[in-house]
Amino acid sequence: MTYEELKKAFEGTQVVIGDELISSLRTYAALLAEWNEKMNLTAITEEPIVIEKHFMDSLLIAKDFVFAGKKIADIGSGAGFPGVVLALAFPSCHVTLIDATKKKFLFLQELKEKLGVGNIAFHVGRVEDMKAERDTFDIVTARGFAAMNIFLEVAAPLAKKGGTLIAMKSLRGEEELVKSKFAIHRLGLSLSSTKKDVLPDGEIRLNYYFEKKQPTPPSYPRPWAEILKKPL
Repeated sequence: MTYEELKKAFEGTQVVIGDELISSLRTYAALLAEWNEKMNLTAITEEPIVIEKHFMDSLLIAKDFVFAGKKIADIGSGAGFPGVVLALAFPSCHVTLIDATKKKFLFLQELKEKLGVGNIAFHVGRVEDMKAERDTFDIVTARGFAAMNIFLEVAAPLAKKGGTLIAMKSLRGEEELVKSKFAIHRLGLSLSSTKKDVLPDGEIRLNYYFEKKQPTPPSYPRPWAEILKKPL
């Protein structure tokens, strides 16, 4: 995929792919390839595939959903997808990148400096330990972080009442949604929409949008070991 094809893919949506964004994404792709020789950030480093599998995929959730001006938490950010891409595309939003692997933030810090991105903050540590940030985010996202019911348990406490949780999934999302029915009910959530997209190579992407209808019960999130041992 080329940057021109990326631009064309989002024509008529809330995502505007301008020259400045493309320049930033080029730098992003170059740094990703460079750093991936030092540490395992991604299995994908060839720029055309990065454009499709990382950049396009990250932006699909914003096609017809407002991110501008929002406070966003991105759980399990890894190499910055979707959080950094969203921050670049929507300079008026503020994104907190959350990951428990400290060394990944060495890459993200250099990326932030090279791109001059001022609307990104870092949280190095476990998401379930973010007590001070409870009920503070408009949007909580995750891509490739965990099964849906696990994501919902750790994400729901971070979102404001009325806020949105976005689970970015492949076709496996259909099965995960069925297994998440109890979690959705227990956490006071409601599935507001499901968006299906197809990447140029034919891979199906399913993005699930949940609204936080009620305050999260104070007993959640549980400790990580308990979450894994007995998911909701």
